[in-house]
Amino acid sequence: MRSALDVDDLMLDWKVAVDAGFLAIDGRRARAAAGLARTDTDFVLSSWVGVAAEQCLGVPEEPCPGCLVVLDKLMAADGPVSVEELVLALAEAAPDMASEEPCADCGQIHDPAVLSGIGDLLGIGDFAGDEDLEEDHEEHAGATVAGLAAFGAAVAAEGAVRLTPLGNMLAASVLEGCAPLPDAGVAELVSVLSEVPLPVAATMARPWLEARPAEAAVGELLAFAESASGGLRIAALAFARQLGPAGMAAWQERAKRPGFGAYARQFLAEQGEQVTLGPSDEAWLAVDALSIMLDSITEMMLPFPLAAILQEEPGADVGAVVSALRGSGHPAEADVVARLTGRPALTLLEPGRPVGQTAAPGRRSPASGPRGGLYQLKISLRGVSNPPVWRRVVVPADVTLEQLHLVIMQAMGWDGGHMHVFSAGWQVYGQPNTELGHADEAAVRLWEVLSAPRDRLEYTYDFGDDWEHEVLLEQALPGNSGGTISCLAGKGMCPPDDCGGAWGYADLKKILADPGHEQHQEMLDWLGLAAAEEFDPGAFSTDEVNARLGGLI
Repeated sequence: MRSALDVDDLMLDWKVAVDAGFLAIDGRRARAAAGLARTDTDFVLSSWVGVAAEQCLGVPEEPCPGCLVVLDKLMAADGPVSVEELVLALAEAAPDMASEEPCADCGQIHDPAVLSGIGDLLGIGDFAGDEDLEEDHEEHAGATVAGLAAFGAAVAAEGAVRLTPLGNMLAASVLEGCAPLPDAGVAELVSVLSEVPLPVAATMARPWLEARPAEAAVGELLAFAESASGGLRIAALAFARQLGPAGMAAWQERAKRPGFGAYARQFLAEQGEQVTLGPSDEAWLAVDALSIMLDSITEMMLPFPLAAILQEEPGADVGAVVSALRGSGHPAEADVVARLTGRPALTLLEPGRPVGQTAAPGRRSPASGPRGGLYQLKISLRGVSNPPVWRRVVVPADVTLEQLHLVIMQAMGWDGGHMHVFSAGWQVYGQPNTELGHADEAAVRLWEVLSAPRDRLEYTYDFGDDWEHEVLLEQALPGNSGGTISCLAGKGMCPPDDCGGAWGYADLKKILADPGHEQHQEMLDWLGLAAAEEFDPGAFSTDEVNARLGGLI
């Protein structure tokens, strides 16, 4: 053994003593703290509860949802609970256990709600990995029980688990002591309870619910849900549903309203009430659910990778889902469609869409462009050779420059995340910026700046590396512009983002070709490659490009 760090049991005792305030650390020395001499029961027990709550459950800083479900199940039971029952409780609570942080107890990340919800809507049964989740529940239940047993809070024997008197004290302290007060406002209640799974929330909300009539409680929850968004809305609705028919009058009142009233009409229909569902209720609820779920994964994946994943999944029909969402009347409809498909909120490739304005000074006359036709473009990356990098694509002539930016990103293979700009003569288009002099690229159609074969448009990506592209109009093609984006040909792999521009990319290729170069291994590590042979500057696949472009259609 190198040190006490190699002895898990010893280190657990040491950490408990430190967390309880029994040991004081001063540099490389430890001494008994004043609290170690205290023998009064209240102090000892409160110290134990505090340390056990943190070590076993992550309370109060990072409570683990799954561990709380196990504790709640054990506390509610009249006798021993089988491990199978604990696993089932975790599985039933899974939609409420979304988390991006690993459980401090078992080291797993529990977030099935987001991906399984999208998977169900798109008809992808295994999108969330159900088998992995089942194994995860078993591991989580076992790890939580082991942690409680290590603190004397639970006893496990013959496949069954029960809380000890100390365990019941811990459960009461965590689940009841952390609950909102009976006179707390509904916003405070939902804010606190939205952080825990529904079964645990029901236990913690009991004092608040018992302090008011069911109808009044449901009315407060629904009023808050209508004004809230995201997880807070879902939590408030879930609490209201938990009260069942007791709050029926409040549900009936909300059912008279458009939009959010779809939730009330849905609930009443489930209860067997005679209620008339609105023609767009299903679409409104779907948009609301997708908006919440997509918000949950904003930091997990970018829109384009999500669209690409969905396109490749068997049974996924993003187009059918998008069609079903149209006309919902939900304020987030356009945003959901944009994020689900990976394209901007402005409807992409809508045939015959009016430009809505005359050409600005310096642009071509609108009459000179084929509003409903197609353009064949050659997009070439300047300054890169051996091999050159270019793509030949077909796009509708009426895409905006904002949409063309997304096409270039996917056709070339850039990661995105950097600023960009288009240049046509003396006019510069990009994200509106008065200081930089960028006109709004979303207000300009492609046929307004390219109208005849051999016309050119400049596109620069990443103002640090300055990747300059030439967008050449090779020919105008007849046809309907609706949904047509494709790559016909191309050459060369897209350089890695942030490699230093054309000069940096040339150096990178030289370094990778020279195993003796002092930066050879460093560059392999940066690219995430095991060997230089995996790096092929000439690699290009039309199919792969079209798969990425498919997310734009």
